[in-house]
Amino acid sequence: MTSMRHARERITVTDQQLAGWTGTRSRTELQLSGACPACHDPTFMNLPLTSTSLESAPGLPAPTTLTASVPCACHGEHPGRPEGVAEGCGRTWTITATFVSDTQVKVGAANDPHLTEAAEALRAETAGRLQSVRTAADRWTAAVVTLIGLVGIVVPALGRDDIRSLEPWARILVGGSLLAALAAAAVAVVNGYSAAHGLPVTRPVADDEGLREWYIAHRSRASTAADRLRRAIVAAAVTIATLAAAVGVTTFAPTASPESTPVQVTRPDGATVCGVLLPSTADNTLRIRRADSGDIEILRPSDLVRLKPVKVC
Repeated sequence: MTSMRHARERITVTDQQLAGWTGTRSRTELQLSGACPACHDPTFMNLPLTSTSLESAPGLPAPTTLTASVPCACHGEHPGRPEGVAEGCGRTWTITATFVSDTQVKVGAANDPHLTEAAEALRAETAGRLQSVRTAADRWTAAVVTLIGLVGIVVPALGRDDIRSLEPWARILVGGSLLAALAAAAVAVVNGYSAAHGLPVTRPVADDEGLREWYIAHRSRASTAADRLRRAIVAAAVTIATLAAAVGVTTFAPTASPESTPVQVTRPDGATVCGVLLPSTADNTLRIRRADSGDIEILRPSDLVRLKPVKVC
């Protein structure tokens, strides 16, 4: 029998033509199989139940029915098939999948023209979703890397001396903010580039189960890339926020009161007192907090023979 000629067209099908079709739900995919209503060759389709885009979407309840556009993917010979097209007779049709249970699906003809158009648009988008997500990720990554470049500009500009002059709590806050900024920057860069170019992964495909797991992972690459891109954008925003916090604290936090250099006082009897000078509360007196005991020593001019600064007591 001569196979029918290849033609790109949408056909209308009936429940009788889909009577032999079967469908099962596996994870996030709808697996359909049966005979093509046009060429009658066996065909199948793995229809993803999610649509990956750059917008976030809330979780949805379990579906009861789904309208899907199904292209013929048979391996029969069809004259006129375009070069580069390896399968199918060119026909597409629309079905309604009714979810009987968590895994079992009943297949019937679709009768809503609006849902038919929507299903066709979804199928077209799904066909190229990995490339579209990676193209977007490539462009976003350039923006993320530019933002991360602010780390190399802001950190040196803060200045070590400026940070050291702050109150202890402010120094801790600035240090924590800078560490958080560097960590978020690393997360943003790694996720951005892995979204745009993928990560090298070795998967065993030693049996049918391994092949099935590989195929599931293969079809989820677009969703994975979109998730990584979102993480990169969020991490870049965290980097900017933590850098802003570090700059703000360094600029506006109070500076610590300067401590005097330790001094060593020699008494007339040759004994020495070493410690930090404190503000005096009376005229002609010196107040020193002793380094050895922490006690406050009050000295008058007659108690001093020599006073000199020292590095350490």
